[in-house]
Amino acid sequence: MKRILSLLLVSVWFAEGQAQKANFGIAVGSTLFFGDLGGANAIGRPLFFDLERSLIRPVGTAFYHYQYSRRLAFRLQGCYTAIGGDDKLITPTALYAPEWFRWYRNLNFQSKLWEVSGQMELYVTRYMPGSMRWRTGPYLVGGAGMFHINPKALYNGTLVELQPLRTEGQGFPGTGRKVYSLYQPTVLIGAGIRYNVTTDFTIGFEYVDRKTFTDYMDDVSTTYVSKSDFDNFFANDPATAALAYELSVRSDEIDPDGVYARITAPGQQRGDPKELDHYIFAQFYFAFVPNQKKIKPKSQLKCMKWGPEEGPAMKGMKYRYRR
Repeated sequence: MKRILSLLLVSVWFAEGQAQKANFGIAVGSTLFFGDLGGANAIGRPLFFDLERSLIRPVGTAFYHYQYSRRLAFRLQGCYTAIGGDDKLITPTALYAPEWFRWYRNLNFQSKLWEVSGQMELYVTRYMPGSMRWRTGPYLVGGAGMFHINPKALYNGTLVELQPLRTEGQGFPGTGRKVYSLYQPTVLIGAGIRYNVTTDFTIGFEYVDRKTFTDYMDDVSTTYVSKSDFDNFFANDPATAALAYELSVRSDEIDPDGVYARITAPGQQRGDPKELDHYIFAQFYFAFVPNQKKIKPKSQLKCMKWGPEEGPAMKGMKYRYRR
């Protein structure tokens, strides 16, 4: 009976030490957006080389993290950030240079972005939150989520919602272009590392790319449509028709005489639908591991005391109390 009781006490102590898998916290960092608006001067360069650094925005995250094992974990999180792009930030090197066409397009947008996602973490080395033995954990991460955007353009000092204006003829008869949703799915893939500073406090860094299935995060994707198309679609609302056309074609603001107006004529390229939009979060994570009981080694030994004689089943057994 004593033997069974002692084994039971050891099992409870061991389970308690292993059960501290759940943790939660916050993360802060930067958002990098890659779309038709917002790139650097050159065209076609990958990632950071095509990034207009003045458009980097802060991001904040709250998360719940659960460690299934020393190799696998799950995380549920919500994020809030902003994205934007402005063709005015481009400095063309010459007339008709690749970046000149984007500068002449003269479009801009900004949007708040909310995201909810679930992610799985696969650890390269053994790791456990709160552990001083397995305290460093580099990992690969993948998951899926949903995000909400509402692209707006600055026009005469006022932010105007773009999606209801159908700036590229979305939903117009004969265009074949569907109205895009403000709620979109995303697939996440990236890498990170976690480090247990103490038994109840963890820090980390993560870099995750968010792939999307839309090219309208910035309301720019295909070609220009004519003023008559807007007039016909918004026949019962001439003011909205006029506003929609003004925000669809804005090159006249820098070329009032229309010298190069053919560049933004109906049917001309406004965006590039071949490359879908995506965005990246680079964040520092701070996690709290709750219910961590600090038990001294001597008090742990008391739990396994047999009395005057040591049980035969316990002879030769070695215990480690370092987690």
